Amino acid sequence: MPYEHIHLTRDGHVVTLTLNRPDARNAMTPAMGEEVRRAVEEVRADADARVLVVTGAGKAFSGGGDLGMLARDAGVSERAGDGMGGPPRDFYKRYLSVHSLPIPTIAAINGHAIGAGFCFALACDLRIAVADAKLGMTFTKLGIHPGMGATYFLPRLIGSARAGELLFSGRIVDAAEAERLGILNRVVARDAFPAAVKQLADEIAAAAPIAVRLVKRALARGLEHSLDDALDLESMQQSATFQTADAREGIKAVIEKRQPQFTGT
Repeated sequence: MPYEHIHLTRDGHVVTLTLNRPDARNAMTPAMGEEVRRAVEEVRADADARVLVVTGAGKAFSGGGDLGMLARDAGVSERAGDGMGGPPRDFYKRYLSVHSLPIPTIAAINGHAIGAGFCFALACDLRIAVADAKLGMTFTKLGIHPGMGATYFLPRLIGSARAGELLFSGRIVDAAEAERLGILNRVVARDAFPAAVKQLADEIAAAAPIAVRLVKRALARGLEHSLDDALDLESMQQSATFQTADAREGIKAVIEKRQPQFTGT
C-alpha cells in the first residue's frame, strides 16, 4: 500500500523516512502516525536495512501535533475526525514505534522540531540538526501536559533539572544551545547538512550489523523506568489537561495569534 503522508526511500543499507506535509510544517496526525507505524514494520522486516534516518520535507522537521486535532481534543473545535484517533497513548505509539527498531535511528532535524515533533526526534538514537533549527517542548504553553515520551526521553539525555526547565517553561532553544545541553549530537550548516547526514548514516551502516544491533540493545538496558510506564502516566495526565479551560485558551490563543491568558482552571 503506498504512503500518502510520508515517503520511505532507501540508499544501500540506509532507509530514510520523511514526514511529508511540508505545507503544514509536517504537523502530525493519526493518519500520518499510522503510516509511520507501517513504515517501521517494513523497515523491521528488511534484513538489509542497517540505519533509519527520520527527517521532514520542506523547511520544518515537524511543528508538532496538528492544531486542528489539538483543538478538537481540548474542546475548542467540534469537527469530527480531527482528534488523536483514540486515547493519546494510541497516538504516541504510532510515532514512537521508531524507538523499538533494532537498528540505529538518526533524526535529521532539517528545521524546527516543536512539541510532539521534538519528541519524535528524541525517540531516535542520534540527532543531527541544521544550524538554524529550533526545538521546544511547548506543551505547557498550550495548557496541556507533555506527551509522546517527553518526560521519559529528555531527562535521560540532559538530566532532570535541565529537562524540567524546558518542560516547565515551554522555552524554545536554538540548535547551538540544544547541542550544548546534549540534546543534539552535532549541528551543521544548512548547505552541508545533507552530506553530513549521509556521512553519519553511511559510517554506521559500514560497521558490523550484528554487533551494532547488540550495542543498541546493551545501551537500552539498565534504565530504571520503562517507556511504557512513562507513556501510561503521560497519556492519563495529558487527557486530564485536555479537559481544562487552560487548554482551550492555549490552543485558541495559537489559532488567534495572541498570548494566552491562563487561569489555572
